[in-house]
Amino acid sequence: MNYTQRPKSRRSAGYKPAKAEKPSKTEKASEKEEKPARKKESFFMKIRNAILPCKGDSVTESVRKVVFDIAVVALIITGGSLISDVVGRVIQQQQDIVIADNYDKFRNEEDADTIIGQLDLTDEEKETILKEQPQILPLFMEYYNKNKDIVGWITVGEGENKIVNHPVMQAADNDYYLTHTFENKEDKGGAIFADYRNEFEAGKLSGNTVLYGHNIWDGTMFAKLTRYYDATLGGYSDKLGFYKENPTIIFDTLYEKSEWKVFACVLFNTDEKNGEVYPYTQIHDFENEDSFNSFILDIMDRSVLWTDVDLTYGDSILTLSTCYYPYGQNIDTRCVVFARKVRDGESPEVDVSKAQRNENPLMFTYQYTVLGGSWKGRTWDTSKLLSY
Repeated sequence: MNYTQRPKSRRSAGYKPAKAEKPSKTEKASEKEEKPARKKESFFMKIRNAILPCKGDSVTESVRKVVFDIAVVALIITGGSLISDVVGRVIQQQQDIVIADNYDKFRNEEDADTIIGQLDLTDEEKETILKEQPQILPLFMEYYNKNKDIVGWITVGEGENKIVNHPVMQAADNDYYLTHTFENKEDKGGAIFADYRNEFEAGKLSGNTVLYGHNIWDGTMFAKLTRYYDATLGGYSDKLGFYKENPTIIFDTLYEKSEWKVFACVLFNTDEKNGEVYPYTQIHDFENEDSFNSFILDIMDRSVLWTDVDLTYGDSILTLSTCYYPYGQNIDTRCVVFARKVRDGESPEVDVSKAQRNENPLMFTYQYTVLGGSWKGRTWDTSKLLSY
């Protein structure tokens, strides 16, 4: 074409558009070589490109993928931990049942020789135990042989309704059995254990024996003791329903079987910024009648539970403590149940119809901030404290 000459208009007479020539096979092949066909992405590559930052992604898209990836990793880690915790707790629960089997079997057997004859111990082991602990109850011998830290056994509930049924341990501190079982295995559930300052000797027990246990998410250990504080946590319509079904607790030591009557339940604060921190874990013996009376008055003023159980100087007190967070994890509190030992010759029966809910207990500062109101003073029947 002569580019100096203006081309004819398409509308001009005689204009005929030139026919496009078809490319030859050689030209087609050449085009294929110059523009190779794009490979089809595999399924895994599509997944990879969808979740991982790639070349060509915008900043927003890259950030989105990074955030998603972090979330997935966190889910895997926490999910794996949760599964491990669940499996671990199921296994430990089964082990606890096995551990409690002999105790349940022998607890009501009065003939020592019958028990000793059925123990899984050699004659040499039995002889050694009786030399070390001549006054030990036969039903504890097998447990003592496995772990000499055992000091007793606690049971709450009866038959299939037992909510606590564990050996009670005691170490040189209050830390070891927070994370170790009766078998000395590491476990988040730990064991039920006594304060290291409590005394456990034949014929001698501390004036106030303090036992600790975790409030485990699966309802084991001391978790269900919170139902003494509020039975509706366990599905009861009556806040005192759980107490009425379980007014007594069994706490045996290595040397004596005994039953205890529940008389109070208190929610204690542990952090000074939230108000009073009552030192219930620091009181293990009572110097005199006044110190005993003062302790009982303090407990009953703060208790949400009033019962028909009387108390007097010389009574042995049992204190059961577990974590409980009705105001959230940031407000560190303890649900604590108090019981006194059934006296010699006294009936373990309790008239639960006389139990009352204290709607105005003495609380710590944070509770009043949330709930309002103020303490109206002592209104419980102090005649129940016989030595006062």
